[in-house]
Amino acid sequence: MDAIIDWMLSPTPYLCVATVLVSLIAWAMIRRFVHKVFGKTDKKSGAISIILNIVKYFIIILCVLLVLQINGIDVTSAVAGLGIASVIVGLALQDALKDIIMGVNIISEEFFRIGDVIKVDNYVGRVTSMSLKSTRIVNVEDGYEVRICNRNIDRVFRYNDIMVIDIPLAYEESPDKIRSVFDEAVKEIASWKDVKKVEFLGLQEFQDSSVCYRLRIMVPPIKRADTKRHALKTIDDLFRQNGISIPFPQLDVHTDK
Repeated sequence: MDAIIDWMLSPTPYLCVATVLVSLIAWAMIRRFVHKVFGKTDKKSGAISIILNIVKYFIIILCVLLVLQINGIDVTSAVAGLGIASVIVGLALQDALKDIIMGVNIISEEFFRIGDVIKVDNYVGRVTSMSLKSTRIVNVEDGYEVRICNRNIDRVFRYNDIMVIDIPLAYEESPDKIRSVFDEAVKEIASWKDVKKVEFLGLQEFQDSSVCYRLRIMVPPIKRADTKRHALKTIDDLFRQNGISIPFPQLDVHTDK
């Protein structure tokens, strides 16, 4: 009991409190500085999150070591022991370390940013958050949310504003009539709010039972699904009005009598 009283009357507890307060103040100042330098836009928030997490863990470790030193504990031996412990922990946390390393690579190599629409394996969605360990994407179209460990992101597709729509039509259809109908569709689609630009690229490919024509639409990735659905409905309505039908595969079977 006397030892506790002596400890409380000594400068040690005040130095410990001061160390913690200085650490908290340093953390607040660094966080404010990072936000000021990088800004608070969605596209940069992933990098900010990783930077702040690294700084936070560094400050916590430094604060603990200083408090131990103030209380007379040999930090040198603790650091040496920490090296051995880190090997053991590293083996036990291999997956977590892989996540962290890949998270840093994602930010430094700009694989994607918060707000981008990406495809990872069979998952497609908008990136809503990123951390050192995982990335969360939300698919508004199908209504699911998935969190992917960063170590599993070895190949990612990032969507841009370009979307193409291929329309197969019968060989018998008049090219002039087709162009006229597509020109009308282009005018209609170009008037939509989210559409930046629409182009009829013309004949794309000769297929077995049809001729494929291509339309290119510039639209934000998050609006791709809705725009494509509405564009197909518009094109279908114009085809029906002008007597143009979309062909389907047919098979002729000949038998010997």
